[in-house]
Amino acid sequence: MNIYVEYDHTKLPLADEKTVSVQIYSRDAVVIKNGIKPRDDIATIGKPIFDAIKRLGVSISDEVMDFLTISLAVTAADTFIIRDNCFDGWTRNINLFVSLNNPAIWKKNKPLLEKALQFLSGDVWNFNFKGDGPKPPQPFKAVNGRKLINLEGLDCVSLFSGGLDSAIGVIDFLSSGRKPLLISHSYKGDKTKQDQIAHKIREKGTFSRLRSSANPIGRGMTRDITMRTRSLNFLAFALVGAYAVKQINNHKDLSIFVPENGFISLNAPLTHRRVGSLSTRTTHPYFIEMIQKLFNNLGFGVRLINPYQFMTKGQMVSNCKDAKMLSEIVDLTVSCSHWKRKNQQCGYCVPCMIRRAALMKGTLKESISYHHASYPTLRDFVKNKQDGRDDVIAVSVALDKSKKINLKSWVLKSGKLKFEDLDKYEQVFSDGLLEVEDFLKKEKVI
Repeated sequence: MNIYVEYDHTKLPLADEKTVSVQIYSRDAVVIKNGIKPRDDIATIGKPIFDAIKRLGVSISDEVMDFLTISLAVTAADTFIIRDNCFDGWTRNINLFVSLNNPAIWKKNKPLLEKALQFLSGDVWNFNFKGDGPKPPQPFKAVNGRKLINLEGLDCVSLFSGGLDSAIGVIDFLSSGRKPLLISHSYKGDKTKQDQIAHKIREKGTFSRLRSSANPIGRGMTRDITMRTRSLNFLAFALVGAYAVKQINNHKDLSIFVPENGFISLNAPLTHRRVGSLSTRTTHPYFIEMIQKLFNNLGFGVRLINPYQFMTKGQMVSNCKDAKMLSEIVDLTVSCSHWKRKNQQCGYCVPCMIRRAALMKGTLKESISYHHASYPTLRDFVKNKQDGRDDVIAVSVALDKSKKINLKSWVLKSGKLKFEDLDKYEQVFSDGLLEVEDFLKKEKVI
């Protein structure tokens, strides 16, 4: 399947069953003007982030802009090229044509980029780079009451999703005197939670926020629901923010923190569903290692760090530097993989079980009501409800299996890991399993 991504829609070919055309950073191709709509065969992506960058008040480099363009182009491909149409129902062969400012350096790094994305999405990627790409937007100036994002004095960047892990990360950073720029991929629902948490922790210290979304729009176009690469935009937004913070504060290099517990980060095949189409590998150490190498090759001067790589979610809760603040915001955090369906966390998907196990481990109570709350325990839910029981049963089977096989080999099924750290990866995986096991015993499932 071929996908073409351009800022100027007049350069895009007509879309057909083998071609997807996407306008990036603009929607003028699909906006009706004087009764005329220029194109009705294309999708759009990236307009909100293009506008958000202007509020940084800094001109970003062509190379940073190129990485953002690539990440959005990848998200467009992931969104509008459907897996169901593939020969095996999963692996897509994607030929991506995208214009960049400096295609020569990206051609040198093409094999590494394609390898990283194949690991992330399970697809075969082939990039075709050419020149005359979208230039960085001209930054806004603080005139006529216009407010820019305040970057003065900031010393790091951190991903901030509104989940429990990222909330603990921010609390810990602020408690340690760090001054982060928080990066949020703000979709409807997520944005509200993120804003509420940010408001609560404002008293903890100094931070600023860059929040936006990729906003892929294709009227009448079928979308792929897996979206395994969407979180690549998270890292691209973070890189944009890091570049701006470096420029304003004259930092030589900067840390981008990716707060994720090590158990989830490893993405070991706990269940078939969680290692398959609905799973993400964005924080897996091997993927982070490849993206770090890419950033190094391009001279970006940033370090990708997961400070919780060898901690479980429960250990993160137990060791949070401000337990009182965490108790005040825990109800605002979201872990559920499909909470938007009912605007309520289910309590029985894998992320929900890991969350509830972690809070039990850390003796932290929450007052939210889970979807299955009409049943006294998960065991009663599993016995009486067909829909939603798969993950509970599969995790129970996985826990039994863990007693009989080599955990190192299990962990390595998720991807390459450094040999010198393998014992620590095995330990965090084992500890994570024990947390979930204790929770399921409490719920009388096992």
